[in-house]
Amino acid sequence: MAELRDVTTRLRRSYLRHRRLATAGVASLAVVSCVHVLAPSSPRTVAMVVAAHDLTGGNVIAAADVKIVRTDPGLVPDGASGAVPPLVGRIVAGPMGAGEPVTDRRVLGAALIAGYPAGLVAAPVRIQDAAVVSLLRVGDRIDIYSSNGDQDVAAPRVVSDVAVVALPISDAADRDGALVVLAVTSYDAARLAQASATTQLSLSLRG
Repeated sequence: MAELRDVTTRLRRSYLRHRRLATAGVASLAVVSCVHVLAPSSPRTVAMVVAAHDLTGGNVIAAADVKIVRTDPGLVPDGASGAVPPLVGRIVAGPMGAGEPVTDRRVLGAALIAGYPAGLVAAPVRIQDAAVVSLLRVGDRIDIYSSNGDQDVAAPRVVSDVAVVALPISDAADRDGALVVLAVTSYDAARLAQASATTQLSLSLRG
């Protein structure tokens, strides 16, 4: 009889011990679940490319000139880039401060000629006389001439009546002239590129 009581006591103690362990486990699981529910979820962010340092107008973007930051989607401006490779080799349309988002309107590209007739491209051209370029405004229409330095030969006109779509501005005077971005056909863009590689370019402003 005593042995029966001992067995019953051991079984009772074993049951109580396992019940306490099970209760503690359930309580711990409940606490973890509550913490998971109540803890604030990590805010969603997206990648955005910004200027890694101050950039001057006309600057050709290198990988070191830009960097990726994570930011709230609501803070990303229209046309902002989320990747660096597509921007490498593009030309900055105007001065940019460090940390400024790089959008399609801050680099030379299709966005600059939005609203112009179909079939035009944005072509950057370096004009020898930076002082003349300083007189231009976006929207002006100009003619471009090429000269090989021979004053006895009239400079031929490369393109005529083309629109100025951007005026990249350097922080300091550039002895090599200044950039002007024009809305031209692909054919005229090729002619300008060829002329700028072999001659000096000048311009005249149309009325």
